[in-house]
Amino acid sequence: MEDYLSLVKEKQQEQAELDARMQVDANLLFLKKYVMRDTKKAIVPDIINVTLNRPRIFADNVISALGGASQQTIVESDDESIDTHEIEEFQEAAFSSADARLRKQPGYVLLNPFADGQLCIRGRTARRVLFRMKDGALITDIRPWDGRYVYFEAGGDGLLWAAYETTRSKARIETEYDIIIKGKEGKVLDVWDATHNEVWIDGQKRLEQEHWYQETPVVVQIVSLGYGDILLDANRIEHEGESIFSSIRDIIPELNRLVSILQTLNMKAVKPPMKQMLKGGGEASEYADVTDMATVTAMDVGEDVAPINYGDAKRAAEMVYNIMEKALQAGSITDVDLGNLQFPLSAVALVELGEGRDQVYLPRLQAKALENQATAEMFTRQVIQIGGTVELGTPGHKRTFSTQKLMGEYETTYKYFTKSPKIDIARMTTAQAAERYFDPETILKDVLMVEDWQGTLAKKYYYMAEQIDPLILRHRIIMSMVKLAEDGDENAAREAQIMAASMGMSLDQVKAGQLPPPPEPQRSAEPVIPLMGEGGQAGGIPSSAQKSNILQKTPENG
Repeated sequence: MEDYLSLVKEKQQEQAELDARMQVDANLLFLKKYVMRDTKKAIVPDIINVTLNRPRIFADNVISALGGASQQTIVESDDESIDTHEIEEFQEAAFSSADARLRKQPGYVLLNPFADGQLCIRGRTARRVLFRMKDGALITDIRPWDGRYVYFEAGGDGLLWAAYETTRSKARIETEYDIIIKGKEGKVLDVWDATHNEVWIDGQKRLEQEHWYQETPVVVQIVSLGYGDILLDANRIEHEGESIFSSIRDIIPELNRLVSILQTLNMKAVKPPMKQMLKGGGEASEYADVTDMATVTAMDVGEDVAPINYGDAKRAAEMVYNIMEKALQAGSITDVDLGNLQFPLSAVALVELGEGRDQVYLPRLQAKALENQATAEMFTRQVIQIGGTVELGTPGHKRTFSTQKLMGEYETTYKYFTKSPKIDIARMTTAQAAERYFDPETILKDVLMVEDWQGTLAKKYYYMAEQIDPLILRHRIIMSMVKLAEDGDENAAREAQIMAASMGMSLDQVKAGQLPPPPEPQRSAEPVIPLMGEGGQAGGIPSSAQKSNILQKTPENG
């Protein structure tokens, strides 16, 4: 049996630099007050310290954008006997049920919002997945774990073991584990492997139990950025799974330093330090006696009072600030994302800015998709082991699923799409210019980047039908009137009947989808002048012989 307490302590030592990095990121997120220090780390006195809010705004925008991304569950298989739609509905119901369970437990955030924050700030996240039967009901237990306090060892087919260390209150520990502890809080280490679970509290093993999952029931996902898993240096762990602050982590303190310097110089401009020239080296005057408004200072010849000149320090600080501000926007979000831009941009410029923004979002969305995929695959395996039928969903939206239909070979993927109205409008402008050169599929897929371009194209053709065929337009108008009539609009009911009658049909026939009777063929009227003349007549003008014959047939006068 492994000594997991010792293994976790070893992991903590290995990840010391990673843990320090995560603390720096947490300080940026929570806007820890900036204090200027010199090169020896000593606090610089008489400084007006300023803490900029940029990292918090950056994090709030990115996390909110990830939370607003639309999710699409896709199950695919080459086996036509597998009902992929049924599996998609099962997975969606399972996630909804797990979130509903978390809502009942104070202190827990829903799965996707928790993952969004974790992947942005920690650069990693984890979940413990324990679907099980209790009193005939399926318990959909998915517990989100903070990636900073997760320790694990990976194997060829998954995790060999995983542990989660948290600090919990005395009441929570005693309620959950039915034990008594000393002190107001305790450290809980929850360890899982492929066969059993053990719980350590304040360094003592207080619980050990076997489980039937046949694998470590924990999924871990790390953001691909950071390059610690690509550049395999000795300190690579520190760079695995970077946060959104990776490009600006060192810039923020320097910006705070510069703004603090500028603010301090501004204050010195209002109340500058003074120098006083005195004959005989007497004591300097009180500051207020020579600087207050309407004061009169008597001085001998050769004496003077003047502010100390600091040169061009303020202008130099402003120049450096502009350089750092540009670097900050390159590594975070721009004024376009914040809505602070004071001048219009072209469609191409907006699209380029949107693509730059996606470099922040996409790695987190990809990690979120993989986390949900691994979670879904794990709880599906667990439910198949349970067997029979299970009930899933939220109150009022529960469904029964047969585990038999979950078996087989298929692949689950999750896709996410972020939207920005400004970028969408820019893409639409670009799409209008592209219509001359590209087909609708290319424009929807590659220019507008529509998530369900097949469905969008089908809807486009669906609505084009009423522009091509007036009967389809009439039918849709009548059915809309019928809907209004069902909601109590009497005028709509009468007008629907009138329009149906104009088609030569009853309202019931229109509702049934019957076609109007075809119009009766109408005989064309005889032309006043024949199109072709009779006999040798050409162009309606009689020949000489015909004229003679006509004259012979003409009755005599009288």
